[in-house]
Amino acid sequence: MTDSSSLTQSVFYMACCNNNLKTALENFKPSEVNKIDADGNTVLHIASSRGYIDIVRFLLRYHAPRTIRNNNGLIAEQLAMNEEIKMLFNVNVRPKSDSDYFVAKTSDVEWVDTYNNADRISYENLEHMKRWVLKVPLQKLLDEIYNGYINKLQKLDEKQQEAIKDLTKKEIPKGLIKAYTCPSISFYKILNEDLAEVGSDFRFLSTQNLINSGYLDNEAPKGLGQHIFAAIIINHPYFRPFYWTGTSYRGMNVTQHDLKEYDKDNIVMTRSFLSTSKDPIVVECFLDLDTNHDYDNRIPVICTYEVKDPGSSLDINTISFIENEDEVLILPFVVFRVTEKRDDEINRGNSMHRVIRIKLEERVRNVS
Repeated sequence: MTDSSSLTQSVFYMACCNNNLKTALENFKPSEVNKIDADGNTVLHIASSRGYIDIVRFLLRYHAPRTIRNNNGLIAEQLAMNEEIKMLFNVNVRPKSDSDYFVAKTSDVEWVDTYNNADRISYENLEHMKRWVLKVPLQKLLDEIYNGYINKLQKLDEKQQEAIKDLTKKEIPKGLIKAYTCPSISFYKILNEDLAEVGSDFRFLSTQNLINSGYLDNEAPKGLGQHIFAAIIINHPYFRPFYWTGTSYRGMNVTQHDLKEYDKDNIVMTRSFLSTSKDPIVVECFLDLDTNHDYDNRIPVICTYEVKDPGSSLDINTISFIENEDEVLILPFVVFRVTEKRDDEINRGNSMHRVIRIKLEERVRNVS
């Protein structure tokens, strides 16, 4: 099995036993998560039995094994000190294979536009999308999403298409968020790629649709299901209680060339949804800190977003398919200014890893 004496002497083990999350993070080694002590307990057993909520949440996010039994034949969940700890074991955990949900890769940088007149473009895009929700019946918009978009997605098989439709139809419009956040489908990847590919050009396509229809503005625009999907989330009254302002985090593993888009004082506008978290640990769980800079020049980056307009992002923690990630969903066509870009280091596994930290502050909308 494992050397229990070496485990009990480890800094990571002692940090988990003493409810010291910072030290546990700095000394985290995946190889130590499933090791057992003299009583057959893993660190998850110990944290669960002592009611250390933050430690248990951290270990589960890092996919600590749940089925190991101690010398008394008990798994960690059976040792839960209270109901709050028990609930953590029943929360879905994002799989490791879904690492790019909170961490962008090189190609995803193209999902952000750099504009001098971004404020005006953002305003016009959002006003255009708002008209759909105000003038077109919701069911017509949903029908276009289903029939004109999801049914035509060649990257999804029929089973996946039906799963998306089932999720969205169960609770309208909350189901749109369920479909977006469901890891087994990874619909978010396709949706964001399609949003980014068209970008602001959707307005010209929509206007052509209007002309072709004889100026019937109570019909859903054809061929723009991805933007209709976004328009409902941005504008439907159901989502207003989830409006949010504050600080959230997102990661990137990108090249030095990509980083030029984020030079200080650059103005950037999102072309897709950005999944961020109020908890930086969530992002760091999926950030590749061991990137070989000499081989592919990819650099780990932690972005800090300061959202000022309540309508620019949604706190979807309680309506996400995976709760407990403190997710904040930044919406398309939000404008940010890069206020800081600096080198830093993160201590993980008792090793220092280089990261770039970028701060982005939402611009107060000025369309005059």
